[in-house]
Amino acid sequence: MPTILIALGANLGDRGAVLSKAVEQLAADPDFALEAESELFVTQPVGGPSGQPDYLNSAAKFSTALTPKQVHQKLIEVEQTHGRVRGQRWGARKLDLDLLLYDQQTTRTSQLTIPHPRMSFRRFVMQPAAQVAAEMLHPELGVTIGQLWKHLSSASPVVEIAALPGPAVNELLDTAAKELSDRKFSFASDLATLPNSRSELGTLLRNLCEHQAARRSLPPDTCVRVLPWWFGISDIISPAQPSDREDIPAARLTVYWNRPASTYGTIEDAWWSPQEREDLQSNLAEAVQARVHAPRLWLEGNDISSAVTELTAAIEAIVD
Repeated sequence: MPTILIALGANLGDRGAVLSKAVEQLAADPDFALEAESELFVTQPVGGPSGQPDYLNSAAKFSTALTPKQVHQKLIEVEQTHGRVRGQRWGARKLDLDLLLYDQQTTRTSQLTIPHPRMSFRRFVMQPAAQVAAEMLHPELGVTIGQLWKHLSSASPVVEIAALPGPAVNELLDTAAKELSDRKFSFASDLATLPNSRSELGTLLRNLCEHQAARRSLPPDTCVRVLPWWFGISDIISPAQPSDREDIPAARLTVYWNRPASTYGTIEDAWWSPQEREDLQSNLAEAVQARVHAPRLWLEGNDISSAVTELTAAIEAIVD
């Protein structure tokens, strides 16, 4: 039977009792067979409204003959037995059950995405998940849960934005910096220079990437460094002079952003034709998928406001 991995969380009521009861309910269901259950971890809220109490998080691995859709419905039913009401996004809740993995299957519907799109960079998810399912493979990243957790725990705390350059990327970093307004986060907006020509842009990005180690270094009193470019971006923008940087380790988190047409303007029009821009975006997506086998956040068509919300929550989620 397929093996599934479920994340559990609660920050209202008797959290520990609720999480234990939820696992018991699923284990008592003839459609599920419990294989492993993690210990409970206390974690701080990520994203959502401020002032929430701390969470308890855990993970459980089951085998089941149900389909992903059927498993998802079962999880909703268990949540409802504990009074879960789905209201504000990332708000406080009595019980949260997420289907992280279903064997090696990938599913994308309006109701369900597997693998869970934010699991790989959330410490509160990956720590208990690695405790019970270190050997399970993430079907999109091509590495195990144990390898993802090791990277999340040991990689330099750097976030790189994989997006085509332009004013919208500057705005993304500037707005995220204001949202977080914490000195422990360093947003390298000064690196998001906007030259006037395509040749100048290629030169700029090559220079930035050639000095990758220095750009990734953490300024004093900071714990996360956010860079407005991805280490492989110059190979995408200026393929005539590719550079060999395969030995550069992946950032703790790579954020791919396919920004909507409304975020492009006259500056980008001076660099690329619409078709060139479309081709570059496609090449960027393929390169990130091929090279980044580490935690990543995939933003497809998000406007700036939505991208800021996702980015700030992801930054908070990778902090030790």
